[in-house]
Amino acid sequence: MRRIITGEQTEDGRIIQIRKAVKEDIPNLIKLFKETILDVYGQILPGEVLEPWVEGDRLAGDVNSLWQYMIVAEKAGDIVAAAARYEDMIALIWVHPAYHRKGIGSALLDIVETELVQSGYRTAKLECFSDNVRAMGFYRAKGWKALCEVMDEEAGALKMVMTKALKIECR
Repeated sequence: MRRIITGEQTEDGRIIQIRKAVKEDIPNLIKLFKETILDVYGQILPGEVLEPWVEGDRLAGDVNSLWQYMIVAEKAGDIVAAAARYEDMIALIWVHPAYHRKGIGSALLDIVETELVQSGYRTAKLECFSDNVRAMGFYRAKGWKALCEVMDEEAGALKMVMTKALKIECR
């Protein structure tokens, strides 16, 4: 069953529905990530690192193992963004380039942060490639703080570990 979490309207009047991912979304999630990966990481990671993700089955394997932790943003039946979390870690937020700066990433992040609070977490963490200027700016604007840099040996690039104190309602 697809449960709509929230609806956001874009400037063209179309509603963006944010809902829990279902198994049937897997092919569309793979399509979203393949259409997005070069735009997001093409200037950060070398082609030989990206090739198994774009051309191989690596992406499909990751989506198959993560989909049950995802929420998706859907417009007119197309998945245009997704976010996933596991325990206190935000595993990913991906927004199709055509939908950048339209509030979809912010809506997904807000929902994931709310889920974290509801699950009892007081802080959250994520990792972001340090050279991903757009994402780093997004997270900083949302109150995330850089904790430390770590080397992603597989990608051959530095990742910033970020953390955020979540808003807890006190009595």
